[in-house]
Amino acid sequence: MSMLEIIRIILGSVFVLFAPGFSWSFVFFKKGDIDLIERIALSFGLSIALVPLLVFYLNFLFHVKINLANVSLTIIFLLIAPLIYLRFGQKIVDNLKLKRGQHKYSRR
Repeated sequence: MSMLEIIRIILGSVFVLFAPGFSWSFVFFKKGDIDLIERIALSFGLSIALVPLLVFYLNFLFHVKINLANVSLTIIFLLIAPLIYLRFGQKIVDNLKLKRGQHKYSRR
C-alpha cells in the first residue's frame, strides 16, 4: 500500500467511525459532564449506530441509493446538524416562546 492509501484509510475511518458520534456526544452530554476518554468511546458507539441506521432508513423510506456521494452527504449532515443545534438551538426555542406570548422573564 502506498502512503496515500494509508492516509485515505485513516481519514475515512475518522470521518465515518468517529466524527459524527463526537459531534452528537456534545448534544447528549455538555462539555463538563463526561471526560475525554468517555466522550471518545461514546463517539465510536454513536457513529457506528447512527451512520448505518440513517443510510438504511433513507434507502428504505425514500429510496435513496446507497453510494459514496449519498453516504458522504449523510455523514456531513450528521456532523453539521448537532453543531447547528448547539449554536442556535436555545435561540430558536426562545424566539418560539416569544412568538407565543411568553416572555423570557415571565413566571409561566
